Amino acid sequence: MKIFLRHRSGNQGSVLFVALIISIVIGLSMAGYLAVVAGQQRSVSRSQKWNASLYLAESGIEEGLAQVNASPDDFSVNSWAVNNGTNFGPVVRTLLGGTYGVCIKGTNNPTIYATGCVTAPLTSTVLMRTIRVTTQVLPRFNVALGAVGNINMNGNSMATDSWNSRNTNFNTGGMYDPAKTSTNGDVASQAGIVNIGQHTIDGNLYLGPTATYTSSTNQILGDLDKNYNVNFPPAKLPANFASAITPTVNGGTNYLNSNGQIYYVNNDNHPIEVPAGVKVTLIVYAQTFDPTTITLGGGMTNPATLIVYDAPPSPGGSVDLGGNKTGGAIGATPLNFLFYGLPNLSTIDFHGTSDFIGAIYAPSADLTLGGGGHGTSLKGAAICKTVTLNGHYDVHYDEALADWGPAKSFTANSWQELNNNGGLF
Repeated sequence: MKIFLRHRSGNQGSVLFVALIISIVIGLSMAGYLAVVAGQQRSVSRSQKWNASLYLAESGIEEGLAQVNASPDDFSVNSWAVNNGTNFGPVVRTLLGGTYGVCIKGTNNPTIYATGCVTAPLTSTVLMRTIRVTTQVLPRFNVALGAVGNINMNGNSMATDSWNSRNTNFNTGGMYDPAKTSTNGDVASQAGIVNIGQHTIDGNLYLGPTATYTSSTNQILGDLDKNYNVNFPPAKLPANFASAITPTVNGGTNYLNSNGQIYYVNNDNHPIEVPAGVKVTLIVYAQTFDPTTITLGGGMTNPATLIVYDAPPSPGGSVDLGGNKTGGAIGATPLNFLFYGLPNLSTIDFHGTSDFIGAIYAPSADLTLGGGGHGTSLKGAAICKTVTLNGHYDVHYDEALADWGPAKSFTANSWQELNNNGGLF
């Protein structure tokens, strides 16, 4: 008996074919999944790098703000290059994960530009983001009278008011006019007692968190701020003080006649003269200083400008203006005479019928203003360690010092991201 077996090769081939198709489908699915995962990973990595470039740009902005505040009158310190006189940088820094470049444009209200750069993942593409930050000036002389400690007003008069040497509505021929005053004669104390006495403040009174005041009623014509963020750091020499030279002496007078130059004198009692239209800086290395020895040429039409840094060689330095004398920018405006007293300067004494035109910043010195009669005044501003007003000595704050005077510091005013063409997003 013969037994015949049937071969089922057709069925076996179908199973293999189906298995092959399923394997291909699974393989393609896995490949697609892996492609999606890889794409997502690249997208996430690129997004992270894109955000990192912004962080780097903001680091550049922080350095730019630190640079303008390190020396508000000279942005070229710390080896920043100067371009065209008003542009500084660029400075490039390499950090973990990328680099940034930062530059500063302008000097009055500088604008800071910073670009952060990182390399995109798996490619050589450089991702860049640029930020532009404009700044706002915090003026050095923002009050009529400022003190680290006490302010004592002994007498009976209008202690402070304001005018504006750059606004014809509030001056006559650029000079203070009692008929054209304003109400910004502000007073500030960082950590002392403000004794208003019988005086009147035609402005606001600003007190630090630990400062206090005493007065009768209606003697503060403006607002009272008892939690004012006020700070008067010590004065210091300009960044480029090492380039100072001695002035030319002619006929017993020190002539400061090279525009933009820094000069210095040592215990020199010779008169000092600055010609019309010339702007210079003078460092005084003397234990005593008499501002009546200074003459600024040019009057109101073409005034000279002098910035004085009084740096006594040892503690106990003094400035004295007494009798029937005048000092500072007589015949010009407070903007033409800026006085900085360094820590060794201890006293500034104006007494008798002396008048002074200028702005004084000496937070380590005690200032005494002792008027002998009506009309005696300081026209400008004064910020010192302590301030004492005797008699009828008044302070007339020049509001132009806030708009046109030196900066104490700068703060960010606006933040904008720019596109690749320099426009806004």
